Amino acid sequence: MIAIAQLSSAGRVLAGVAGGVAVAALLAFRRAGDDGFPTDPVGVLALAAGATGAAVAATRLAGVGNQRAGRFATWLCAALLAYLVLAAWAVWAVRAGHPAAALAVAAWNSAWIPPLALMQLTASAAIRTGARTPWTHPVLAAMMGTLTLANALATRASEPFTGLPTIAPESWRTVIEPVGIFATLLGILALLLVPVMLWRAALGSEGPARARIGVAAAGATAAPLTVCFCLLLAIARDPGAVEPSLGSVAFLVALAGASAFSAACALIAARGGVQGRQVTIVVRGTGLAGAALVVLGTGTVIAAPGLRLGPASIAFLVAAVTVVAGGGAWTGTGRLARVLTPQTPPVPHEAVARTVAPPPAGVTVTGLTPREAEVLAVLAEGASNAGIAAQLVVSERTVDAHLRAIFVKLGLTPGAETNRRVRAARIWLDHATANRDPQGLSKAD
Repeated sequence: MIAIAQLSSAGRVLAGVAGGVAVAALLAFRRAGDDGFPTDPVGVLALAAGATGAAVAATRLAGVGNQRAGRFATWLCAALLAYLVLAAWAVWAVRAGHPAAALAVAAWNSAWIPPLALMQLTASAAIRTGARTPWTHPVLAAMMGTLTLANALATRASEPFTGLPTIAPESWRTVIEPVGIFATLLGILALLLVPVMLWRAALGSEGPARARIGVAAAGATAAPLTVCFCLLLAIARDPGAVEPSLGSVAFLVALAGASAFSAACALIAARGGVQGRQVTIVVRGTGLAGAALVVLGTGTVIAAPGLRLGPASIAFLVAAVTVVAGGGAWTGTGRLARVLTPQTPPVPHEAVARTVAPPPAGVTVTGLTPREAEVLAVLAEGASNAGIAAQLVVSERTVDAHLRAIFVKLGLTPGAETNRRVRAARIWLDHATANRDPQGLSKAD
């Protein structure tokens, strides 16, 4: 274990050094006269800042005991740094006329895809317990890996870095068009999978569990929002007539910001005890980002030269869209934040302050197996069956079977389902308190 930790530390140092060299090289190319968007200081420094944020989150996630989310955050940091390294290699290869220039550009043109998957894996892993991997994780990795490979093989630049933005489709030629279209649709569907599952689990839960899962769901939503932003940049370019390089730099900033946001959401969810203020900030940030995308897309279409609207008409329409979209997002996300924020603990007991499953070491409930006690601990947090399944990485059918066994073993007679759940949660919390010393630590520690 020590050797693995040392190797991991050495790998982080090596990645940091490589990223620093790439940043310095890209900025040097800029000073030397390369005015392509990959060398733009704003985009370069934004990606470096996003990687730094992911690295900080990785360290803190490991510190709170969530090694899996910490590993994903580390890989997210590495993916952003790799994007910078590949950009520096591609710019150098094109400037030098190196034979590997086409390969370098193809690799760089696909390197923005893996961070999207890693954002979601980091946020999703923050609420998981145990060694099992949810089926959504390998499916997401496989689908996004397919998209990355297809993007690298099926497209190539006609004039690399000669005013070339990622949002200018006429500058890229699709070698196998059906494959490229299929891979793109596959990637979009893949990025919706994890957020939908997490939002379903969050909205069906109660109390602290709803808040934690909701924050993780918001972090996973950052990836599809980034893709929507990329698509809207294409609208901004045509028919919006926005400068392509400006749009491409904006995409790099959005990718970096979304990565840092997802990592921060993962850290909040992994710590447990999510506060209402944190939920409001996360949910409102996600909603306002979506509203900004609506304003951007609508505004660029309104301002398109083909519509021939006057400046006053454009300003009025854009202002109206901003008020409607922004106001709707502010109101809607405020309500969602209140729904996700636990007003009162599911069971009025001081032990509810400990909200992170699985149960503390040494806490047992007479007659229950360790797995049933684990299910009961998450139930006491307020999680629905879907929420329990999401956190313990089991099927909802398995959760239902465990709960039926728990109710029988605890002597909880059939009746109102909610009453049985509350009574079962109280039993676990009573046992959790009985197994703690006055300082709140488990007697087994």
